[in-house]
Amino acid sequence: MIRRACVFTALLLVASRAEEAGASEGYSDENLGDANSQFEGDDAPKKPTTHPDVKASFVFPDFAKPRFPMGEPVDMLVAFSNSGNKLFNVTELGGTLNSPYNFRFIVQNFTHNAGVMALKPGEQRSAIFTFTPDGRLEALDFQLHLFAKYEDAEGEKFTQVLFNETATLVESASETSSKIFFMIKLLAVAAGLAGIKIYAAYDKYDKKMKKKANRAEAEALAKQPVMSEEWLVGLPGVKSKKEKAPKSGGSDKPRSKSKKAT
Repeated sequence: MIRRACVFTALLLVASRAEEAGASEGYSDENLGDANSQFEGDDAPKKPTTHPDVKASFVFPDFAKPRFPMGEPVDMLVAFSNSGNKLFNVTELGGTLNSPYNFRFIVQNFTHNAGVMALKPGEQRSAIFTFTPDGRLEALDFQLHLFAKYEDAEGEKFTQVLFNETATLVESASETSSKIFFMIKLLAVAAGLAGIKIYAAYDKYDKKMKKKANRAEAEALAKQPVMSEEWLVGLPGVKSKKEKAPKSGGSDKPRSKSKKAT
């Protein structure tokens, strides 16, 4: 609140100095002529009529440059001064967002502040105009046209161009944060899926290698020579394979040949 009060005071001082210097701090019809030099033929906007006794100045208190976030309100503070001896009524503050290539192509028509603000002779007053660039637009450069309309006591109408320049629309901080969060979440999911695939591939490879190792070990054991037991012969209880074991229930003595009958 204190900041806006200071801005209002500064605007009034600027308007007062502009009145003394005989020029407007905002965009006068001469400024508009320079701005319209980039358009030709039917694309050029009509030159508004202004009254020499009414001056206007403006400022965007929250932005140092015309870079406005999409989907968020933008405030423009306007100061009016009446140096004449007639009453004027400020009837409208409004604007449009136009294509930078064709001024007649309106991208967005901002809601106008319809109302009456009396501007008495020698008086200085301030007003605020709020507009919100559509959040569905692309982050590009557009032609921003902001104006004020007023009329005198006899009903003669005038238009003061406040801003007629290229404005850059950027993504809002909340939109950027949402996109960053979504990207982090997407990367986390992708990393999880990649981890699962890597683990499955490693498990399959590990089983294959173990199976191969077991087969190689079995083949190596099969190729090893059978150990001879000859070196054990002579030890107690160990007999040679050539020695035949006695038949069970038989005698150790060799049988004698039976005598032939006489």
